[in-house]
Amino acid sequence: MRRTGVVHKAIIAIVILNMICFLSHSQNFTFFEVENLSNLSKENYFRPQINVYAESFKSNPKLGLYFFALANENWGQAYGGIIVKPLSWLSIKLGAGLEVNSNPYRFNITMLVMKNRFYFIQIYEYGGSGFWYHIVANYEVCDRNYLGVIAKRYYGLGIDYEYKLKNIPLKFGFSPLYDFEDDNFKFLLVGRYNL
Repeated sequence: MRRTGVVHKAIIAIVILNMICFLSHSQNFTFFEVENLSNLSKENYFRPQINVYAESFKSNPKLGLYFFALANENWGQAYGGIIVKPLSWLSIKLGAGLEVNSNPYRFNITMLVMKNRFYFIQIYEYGGSGFWYHIVANYEVCDRNYLGVIAKRYYGLGIDYEYKLKNIPLKFGFSPLYDFEDDNFKFLLVGRYNL
């Protein structure tokens, strides 16, 4: 069983490196993110996770490619696919990839709305480990300060706050959450660097 996990992680690492090389030739947007989720009800733990995302629109601004990967001490996944932008403020993503699981296939659909000072993102995934979602609706309440709501499976439901630095492509966020599935209060911290 241990060997299977190592093989899946190696496959995910190879997929990540190939997708980064491919997308780096014509990238439009890439970020590197570190997040930590602390469980405040039962134990306070440090569980960092690394997230990487890249998207590319080569010759057609309405059709592109994207790639996402994450890794923490117990989990890893990577997937990529197509982006369709029917409107300047709306993008829809469909992708497939691998996860660290005995049934390693993972599928994704995402919808992103970015208009004026508002953004709304819905991410849904399904694979061998089951269903997962991440939904955020935020509004820029004042210069570089975003406030909204977040719902994320295994994390919880709560308030989302984000702050973007002015001259450096860094964003910091935090979210106090309540997870109804495991009846715990949690706290999410995020740091993102846009490349």
